[in-house]
This record gives sequence, C-alpha cells and structure tokens, in this order.
Amino acid sequence: MSTVIPFPQRPTPTTPTEAGGISTGRTAPVVSAVYTVAETAEILRLSLGSTYALVRSGDIPAIKLGGRWAIPKRRLHQWIDGLPTASVEDVERELAAIERREQRHRNGA
Repeated sequence: MSTVIPFPQRPTPTTPTEAGGISTGRTAPVVSAVYTVAETAEILRLSLGSTYALVRSGDIPAIKLGGRWAIPKRRLHQWIDGLPTASVEDVERELAAIERREQRHRNGA
C-alpha cells in the first residue's frame, strides 16, 4: 500500500514582486496616455485606412513617436467634443444631394 503525501497550498501572491514581477513602487497599473491608430479607428468607428489618412492629414491630432503614430487621449477627446453636430436641415440637405446624384446616375446610365 502506498502513501500519498499532498503538497501544501501555495500562498496567492499579493504583490507584483511575489508573483515574480518587478515592483515599480506603484499600486495602480500603468495606463497609457495615448491611443494607437487602431484604437482610434475603433473609437471613431472608421476603417484603419481612413483613420491613418485622417492622422496623416492632421485632421486627427497625433504625433509620431519612433516611427509610430500616437494619438494623445485628451487631445482626441477634445477634438471629438469640438466637432460640429449635424442638424436636421444638414441631414435633409445631404439626403437630397444623394438623391440628386442617384437620379443623375440613373438618367445617364
């Protein structure tokens, strides 16, 4: 008959150094101050290509850091807050313009 000796329970790490990490002296996780272009595209619900085009043109506030674009979070949200809002008249005018273009296309085709 064999005897099984169970291993004692290991204590759960409570600090980064106990878990094998490096202590930075901070208790809160590091939060990035910038968005990537992909994150910005997701926030704006745009394609990645359209977002890169807006970044390159300077429409979206961004800086180039070491060959990569970084979009400062505060500046992006300020930019979004400063965008003009569309009124009902703006939407109606745009829909009428689309209808005119479609009508011209149907007549010309």
